[in-house]
Amino acid sequence: MTTTPDWRHAMFGVVFPTTGELDVLRCPFFIEAQSRDSIPAEHTTNAFHYVSGQEIPGTEVQAPWTSYYAKLVNAPIAIANYGGVWFKTTMQNCCLMAI
Repeated sequence: MTTTPDWRHAMFGVVFPTTGELDVLRCPFFIEAQSRDSIPAEHTTNAFHYVSGQEIPGTEVQAPWTSYYAKLVNAPIAIANYGGVWFKTTMQNCCLMAI
């Protein structure tokens, strides 16, 4: 069976986690901030990239750090994509955690 190369690897040289790495993944875990808007639109339904301090439309909130955000009702939720899965994120002791 032929597979299409993962867009993250083709565009940015990001290596997709192996099935074994994803099998043992447990929350919470450290995750890198997604500092650039690099995920194609077809993978970001209701997720938008904002820079730290940028106002998140439809809310009275500014993005606390550069990341993707989704809105739950009118509340912005910081999220990050790892292995093709979106995780809610939080900042703990200056480190970004997927929870």
